[in-house]
Amino acid sequence: MSKKHQATRPHSQSLPSAAVKGMTTHLQINTNTLVGLLDLGPARSLIDSIEQKRQGSRLLCIVYNDRGPLPAMLTPSALNPLAAILSRTGKMSSLDVFLRSTGGITEVPWRIVTLLREFSDRLSIIVPSIALSGATHLAIAGDELIMTPFSVLGSVDPTRNHSLLPKDAIGKPIPTSVEDLKHCIKFIREQLEESYQEQDLALIISELFKYINPLAIGALEQSYNLSKLITRKCLTTRKEPLTEEKINKIVDQLAGGYFSHSFLISRAEVEKDLGLPVTRPDAELTELISRLENHYVERFGKEPQPLPAPNSQLLVRLGGVIQVADNGWAIAQIIKQDGQPVVDPWIPFS
Repeated sequence: MSKKHQATRPHSQSLPSAAVKGMTTHLQINTNTLVGLLDLGPARSLIDSIEQKRQGSRLLCIVYNDRGPLPAMLTPSALNPLAAILSRTGKMSSLDVFLRSTGGITEVPWRIVTLLREFSDRLSIIVPSIALSGATHLAIAGDELIMTPFSVLGSVDPTRNHSLLPKDAIGKPIPTSVEDLKHCIKFIREQLEESYQEQDLALIISELFKYINPLAIGALEQSYNLSKLITRKCLTTRKEPLTEEKINKIVDQLAGGYFSHSFLISRAEVEKDLGLPVTRPDAELTELISRLENHYVERFGKEPQPLPAPNSQLLVRLGGVIQVADNGWAIAQIIKQDGQPVVDPWIPFS
């Protein structure tokens, strides 16, 4: 391993504690625990190999642990680590982003896109397998979209929890989307067929409001429109401009054209349904992409490790990584023995 890729000496970092019975005032987490989980050598070697194969384009990995019971999501907490890495790396003529995520907070991908654009002249997105929901926004913002035979994108119609939505058996709001409501009304109209009259719509809405508060419907509509706005804004960052007609088609297709938020969009469908060009990597690059993703997935699948005393009743697992070859940040998901979350700070490594 080259000198610049050697890990720095592990140290302990003091983290704010949560209200956990018997916990000390501050958690002391030894970053050696995370370095062991990450096994940085193989990742860095693979990053180097992909950069060489891509003829000098810098590789930035944004990978999240989607395993239950606490799948990591794109949240605002990722923005400072990303900014720190980009500031240290500086402006790049060409940047490849190795992306693996099931999405997260609706607004976060747009801020990530704007940061990536500030620090790169040309942006390519590599999707090894999954870039769903909000991560799809990141994927379509690239000047180049690289997808293997195993890569999929997803719909971006947001499903939202709201305190005024109907509750399930244990009192939690049932996640709902605007598309759910639209298709409910559409289905009733189709079933009524020729007997349908305009006044029937008023009755349908009146009955619907008995179960769903109008304020919750307003919040759902707001999320839906926000997602469509972000889709549009991401598409307009591409170096080769898309026509307004094509942008509208993509926005509508991703916001409800697949009738399910869980629909998986293959690279062939990205080309055919969305009309976006896709780069198919050759066998050598596909193998490198697969090996790098497997490296992270294996680390995500490791059993949570106990923290050092006096907090050994708590466990830590790897929640996600943002890294370039010589430095990065990792999510330390600190949990109780029963799997309940405590805190999930980002920890720097180099």
